[in-house]
Amino acid sequence: MSSVTSAARPSEHATVAPPRWRWYHVVAFYGVVQVLTFGLSGLVSLARGNRGQSLREAAFGDVSYFERLKQVKITPPSWAFGPAWLVNNISVLWGTWQVLNKPQQAPGRTAYLTLQGVSWVDFVLFNAAYFSLRSPLNALVLTFVMFLLTIVSGLVALFRLKDTKVALSLATLFLWLIVALTAALFQALWNKDDFYQVGPFVEPRARLMKK
Repeated sequence: MSSVTSAARPSEHATVAPPRWRWYHVVAFYGVVQVLTFGLSGLVSLARGNRGQSLREAAFGDVSYFERLKQVKITPPSWAFGPAWLVNNISVLWGTWQVLNKPQQAPGRTAYLTLQGVSWVDFVLFNAAYFSLRSPLNALVLTFVMFLLTIVSGLVALFRLKDTKVALSLATLFLWLIVALTAALFQALWNKDDFYQVGPFVEPRARLMKK
């Protein structure tokens, strides 16, 4: 009797299998994303013949172009974008890592990962579409798409995955995108789009403009 009970009871010394996806997989993924972002933006800048840019500006964003645009007061300074996106990306990647290590049949897992996959494609395209093509309209569209993807991802995390921590991992990105979307809207309205050769669509109001 005791031997049967002992056999049926899990061993106290049994080892727990490590998660399938480890932290270094996340780091490697982020490295690939940065290379793709750098490469695509640089190639598009080269194809467009953008002059007077450093290699860093060609790939990660032309600060001089950004600062020439008419901006609404809510627009963050150019130096804030790097730290803000580092925090956003670390938080989002942590949440995605948690979802990756959930059972494959977990409700909402596939939906969440698909939404995040599309979000990362949006992220990779942004600098090329905005800075390299000199297009505030592209920036507005891509920011709006990421904003929607983030909202839907949060809803999936809350109501299908039922994981509050994963939902909260999107919080800094959500708050940043509210500011970024507002800034992008005024940029698109107040500035000429060099790629589409349209605009500005509205005359800026001095009281709303960033000095």
